[in-house]
Amino acid sequence: MIGKSTLSKKSIIDFSYMFISNIFKKIFGFLREMILAYFFGSSIVYANFLLLRTVTDFFSQFTFGNALQANLLPKFTKVYNNQESVDLSEVYNFTSKFSIKLFWMSQVLQLPMIWYINPENKLLYFLLAIILGVLVSINFFNSVFLIIFQAKGEFKRHSISTTLNLFVSTVVLYPLSLFFDLIGVVLSRLIGIITLTFGYIKPLLQEKGEEKVRLSISDFNLSIIFLGNLANIIILTGRFSAGVDGGVNITYFTYSAVFLNTLLTAVIMNINTLVLKVITVNRELKLVFISTIISFFVGILLLLFVNKFDTEIISFIFERGAFSSGDTANTVFYLKSLSWS
Repeated sequence: MIGKSTLSKKSIIDFSYMFISNIFKKIFGFLREMILAYFFGSSIVYANFLLLRTVTDFFSQFTFGNALQANLLPKFTKVYNNQESVDLSEVYNFTSKFSIKLFWMSQVLQLPMIWYINPENKLLYFLLAIILGVLVSINFFNSVFLIIFQAKGEFKRHSISTTLNLFVSTVVLYPLSLFFDLIGVVLSRLIGIITLTFGYIKPLLQEKGEEKVRLSISDFNLSIIFLGNLANIIILTGRFSAGVDGGVNITYFTYSAVFLNTLLTAVIMNINTLVLKVITVNRELKLVFISTIISFFVGILLLLFVNKFDTEIISFIFERGAFSSGDTANTVFYLKSLSWS
């Protein structure tokens, strides 16, 4: 049995890997938002794109991220704690088939939104909808196997792979946006996740084991799926409400929400992942209370920081290119409002 000191030391190392990788991912995320603000600012074309993407982002909350992790991490952690070698072929088969279904479901959800937006260039938004659907399906596929990395305790591998994904998508964003406009934005994401798939997920699938693990729809608990991403669902609902009037307020909401979410998840997401893995095995429920307290105080510090330096922060990060001083003022308004919640 692993001693408490050994477990504590490993948890610190795992947290360090995830925290450092998250710092890099947040930097890349800031760069992405700065590039997007530079090219698109608060244009109506970009606002319509964000409204369309909200549909797939909302849909994605049920297929990857916190909700998926809360459902599958305990299952795979128990498997790898009890078995030395695991066969993931059945997991691959289920995930592949379900990913295809997700693509078609995303198209069904996006088509009514394109009709509602009624943009001048409908072909552009139909192409965007197709690529966004591909992103949803591949993201689900990748996320299942990224959770397996965490279940195996390979947090270093998980951290590097997810950082590489965002790094690649950020590097190619500027040239693709310059030459292909909004299509370039979604293509940059697609190139990033394909790099992740072939660089890290494919080698995992080639590992052969004796114990077959099966995955089915019964492994997904709807209440956990909903509650696991409740905060994101609320944010996406707000984003949708900000854009449903056909104006550009959704751009200001998005810039401010991305900024807040980036700061919060840099610490809280890492803590929650480690706590979930540990309590699956040892039932150390006091860790839940500790992580809750830490999350609360991180939120308070963020609130104080944002309300003191709001205008300076937004101006420094976004105000260049198509993003004007007026956009800064409008984004600050949303930033102040969202920071409290």
